[in-house]
Amino acid sequence: MAFNGDLEARLALHWLVHERGLEVITLSINLGQETYLEPLGEVALDLGATAAQVIDRRKAFLSDFCFPVLQAGAVYQQSCFLGSALARYLIAQELVRVAQEERCATVAHAAASKGNDQVRMETAIAAQDPKLRVLAPVREWNLKNLADKLNYARKRSLPIEEPKEGPLIIDRNLWGVSLFLNDLADAWQDPPAGAFVLTKPVEQAPPEPAIITLGFEAGLPVSLNGERLEPLVLVRMLNQLGGMHGIGRCDVVEDRMFGIKSREIYETPTPTILWTAHRDLESLVHSKEMVQVREPLSRRYAELVYMGLWFHDARRALQKFMDETQRLVTGEVRLKLFKGGCTVLGRRSPHSLYDSRLANQTNLEFFDNQWAQGFTSLWSLQSRLAARQQQESGVRSRESGISDQGTVDADR
Repeated sequence: MAFNGDLEARLALHWLVHERGLEVITLSINLGQETYLEPLGEVALDLGATAAQVIDRRKAFLSDFCFPVLQAGAVYQQSCFLGSALARYLIAQELVRVAQEERCATVAHAAASKGNDQVRMETAIAAQDPKLRVLAPVREWNLKNLADKLNYARKRSLPIEEPKEGPLIIDRNLWGVSLFLNDLADAWQDPPAGAFVLTKPVEQAPPEPAIITLGFEAGLPVSLNGERLEPLVLVRMLNQLGGMHGIGRCDVVEDRMFGIKSREIYETPTPTILWTAHRDLESLVHSKEMVQVREPLSRRYAELVYMGLWFHDARRALQKFMDETQRLVTGEVRLKLFKGGCTVLGRRSPHSLYDSRLANQTNLEFFDNQWAQGFTSLWSLQSRLAARQQQESGVRSRESGISDQGTVDADR
């Protein structure tokens, strides 16, 4: 069972052990929640788990999930960097691995019964091992609301933390934070200032900008300000630096899997900074045709990830294409972080297609006036032919209309 220690997970574990009589191995995974997870093993055992595993998969989360999405330039509906979805795929992958190692025929989770996560988890599990059965206690028990859940826990003296007023659900990992406020029902209402956990409001951001240089090799971030860093260190530093400058706050309405409108509040400093730099570097080294082909495929890639299809053959095939596009995405990008804004100041690459001599309109070394005259005449030929045809058709139509009108008048 995937066990993150929240109220639903604790109740689900107890329910599986004491209501269903099952032997349960729990799996708690560090994906960059920035909380100490070791106590979750003891909590799971206290609730009746047969065994409890607490593992660190932060490096795999970045290398196998986050960075491929970065290379693909995949952002769902212009604002969702897919951090929550990617976490569910890694959790599902680890569930399948442990289940196979322990010869378990069933896996379980406590994902909400109304959200996208249950679909992502179960689709990912089925894609890896279709023989595994999935149990979701939240869909089977009779605990309909928070009061029912608390009564269930109190009657059985379960170790839970009483939720505070105005419940705030925080889903955090290395790729950002997703916030959900139960009391924020009106899309016109401002989110409370105290809800944010990773970013400062722009009013409290430093008065001076931070100028940083990011280095990439084959589309992967490898350095910050000239210093080569391990991915985990680099991502955490960018989260801290970007958060301090208010980078990556987003309050949007997006479409869930079935088209239901959902208000989402994100904090994504690292992916915002990396995506901005990566996209700009691509514009320097990719041809016009490559850009035109890549952009719609990036959007389709993001849709597949959002819809739970990480392990689908379409996503895997798109990944091969994206990997090919990244061969030459090597270089550096200089950015300014200031008051919530992430602005590109400069970029350079050994594979740059930019040549200032070509771009200079007054430079006749490559383009003389005769070339320009010939190119312009050829390029405008299709427009002139179309315009001539339309004008001739218009004249014929007007002449036909006059003739028809005259016939009608004569008949009258």
